[in-house]
Amino acid sequence: MNEELKFNPVDQFPTQVEGEQFSRTVLLYDKDLDNFDLGYYDFELQKWQAMGGFQMDVICWSYIPTPNELQVSGFDSVTID
Repeated sequence: MNEELKFNPVDQFPTQVEGEQFSRTVLLYDKDLDNFDLGYYDFELQKWQAMGGFQMDVICWSYIPTPNELQVSGFDSVTID
């Protein structure tokens, strides 16, 4: 899935994962725009959750961009242990 990078307000929610009570993983942006984290919206708790474990004042979110094969076909990969 490759959505155009678009920033959404926190009162609009990402797509809910089918059969689950949470959304797809998204990028959450701090109100100062100098920090971001992976996160999701929990529909059962009706609140945003950040995965990094630190407090954020989230102002907006975006879907995580996914490159297509043609964009990265000439890139080398590295293994992370």
